[in-house]
Amino acid sequence: MVFWFIVEHTMLPIFLLVLIGFFLDRKFGIDVKTLSKFMFYLVIPSFIFTNVYTTDFPPTSTSMIAALFIFMIICFLLANGISKLRHYDPGMLQSCRNALMFNNTGNLGVALIILVFSHAPFVVNGQTPYLAEAMVVQIIIFIVQSVALNTLGLYQAGRGRLSAHDTLRVMFRMPMIYVLAAALLIRYIGWDAKEFFFWPIAEMSGKALLPVAMVSIGAQLSQTKIEWFNREVWIVSLLKLFVLPLIGLSMIYIANALIPGTFTAVSSTVFLIYCAIPTAVNTALFAMEFGNNPDYATQIVMNTTALSAVSLTFYIFLGHILFV
Repeated sequence: MVFWFIVEHTMLPIFLLVLIGFFLDRKFGIDVKTLSKFMFYLVIPSFIFTNVYTTDFPPTSTSMIAALFIFMIICFLLANGISKLRHYDPGMLQSCRNALMFNNTGNLGVALIILVFSHAPFVVNGQTPYLAEAMVVQIIIFIVQSVALNTLGLYQAGRGRLSAHDTLRVMFRMPMIYVLAAALLIRYIGWDAKEFFFWPIAEMSGKALLPVAMVSIGAQLSQTKIEWFNREVWIVSLLKLFVLPLIGLSMIYIANALIPGTFTAVSSTVFLIYCAIPTAVNTALFAMEFGNNPDYATQIVMNTTALSAVSLTFYIFLGHILFV
């Protein structure tokens, strides 16, 4: 039941949007560069602002934030190891880092957490008592990933083709950093951002992230020579979906052995799902923006998203067995 629910309600809508973008490009010839500018200067900043402004970090979030950073460091080191073994150039190295370090947790992750914790065995007397805790953990994951992706991920994407100085200059031209700082500052001061005229604009624009991002990917695929048996794509895809979740599972057991109670049953399940989520769509958008192996980045996003219909179902089931 869980498998087909994920396929029908999560995977099919995503791939339908990709197909729409693919055929729109074939019919009208979409300018992907223009579309990526629209994403970077309006949609993504709006999405970041509205979510950071409306989300509170709970006092117990420290251990989860630490676990997330440790996991990303492991992914970073793993990408370096693959790069040395496969003799990647600097651009490929940075693309590989982004592919392994950053997940599509904002779109796919939220939908999955709602699905998992709204069904048995997490339903008690028709209620969903564990959903609130699960969503708090998911929001922490989303914020940490969003901040890291739109700073470090953006830097790495540009660093593959630009000098460090030029990459930083491009980064500081992007509105994401300033929008994040503005959201935190407004929260700290105590202003009610929802009373300002720009809030409806930001809210509506932020909701366009998933459809515009997936249509962009579809258009990029239309313009990309797909190599279905590209060994480099498959190496990263299999590591991403089948090895990294096992590393995340090991982290859960090690953390609870060292400090009992670090991960509850709910947070363990959410963290395991996070580790199994496919590569973030934004990594492909960054690659398009900077011209840093966009074909490679796009194929990894599509590969991991397609394969996750199987891998995510397996790890969700494994989480039920181990933690419930």
